[in-house]
Amino acid sequence: MNIYYLGSMLNTASLYMAAGLGATISMKAGEFNLGGEGQIYAGGFICAITTNFLAKNANFPGIIAIFFGVSAAFCCSALLTLISGLLKRYRNASYLLTTFILSAAIIPIIDGLIAGKFRGQTGNLLATSFLPVNCRFKSILPPSPLNGFMIAAIILCVLTGLFLYKNPFGKQICIYGKASEFALYSGFSENKIVLISSALSGGLHGLTGAVTVLGTYYTCHSGFYAGIGWNALAAAMIAAANPYLLIPSSIVMSALITYSTKFALFNNFDFDIGGLIQGLIIFLIAIPVYRRKK
Repeated sequence: MNIYYLGSMLNTASLYMAAGLGATISMKAGEFNLGGEGQIYAGGFICAITTNFLAKNANFPGIIAIFFGVSAAFCCSALLTLISGLLKRYRNASYLLTTFILSAAIIPIIDGLIAGKFRGQTGNLLATSFLPVNCRFKSILPPSPLNGFMIAAIILCVLTGLFLYKNPFGKQICIYGKASEFALYSGFSENKIVLISSALSGGLHGLTGAVTVLGTYYTCHSGFYAGIGWNALAAAMIAAANPYLLIPSSIVMSALITYSTKFALFNNFDFDIGGLIQGLIIFLIAIPVYRRKK
């Protein structure tokens, strides 16, 4: 039982890292992406139906089906945030609000698709068909869902850090986020920065949804995204939008949620103690952020 919860905690931490990187890139560009949960849901849904179709109907090898499923998930969620980036750039719309509104709009649409045309033969569960065995990430710590993406997530954090702090364009994103007028007077392309950072932010959330489906649930069920986006945002804020610090902050955040849920389960709590801790953490870290912005 302890091995199961340890593996589950590390698996959840890897999801927080991936989604947290999406939030981090958005924060580095001077914005907050509040549509993470809808983007994760969209990515998971697209990955599930794409991978299933290619593996079962087109007889693609598992690794190829997974590749196209993950790619489709990344592009779908990137498109959602790209819409917000375009609205910000050409209509001066609030990026924070549009990402949240688009997320709130896409969730019931996907719920309806899962409950209707794309519902699999899973009994009473509102979910797509289960993925074939050859399209699932194998557990490296049975019986927990921990898989190789944990290592990939750490590598992704390091690569994102190198991109933001060493790559010329990554540095432009950071400078634009801190001083947009200075960046524009320096000749930086605002269109390029806003649109690419938006697409990367959404794409990483979509990747998180795809990995959750491929490595944890093996299907896209209604509501699987709940808590991942907000907790990842909290982890990114705890790390002060630093990709390197996102690794320990995600582990800490995951440990708090996983073991508080375990405590509630074994002690028959009537309320969601994990959600309470999540809300408290976000509330506490939001106050310093607001003061710095003031």
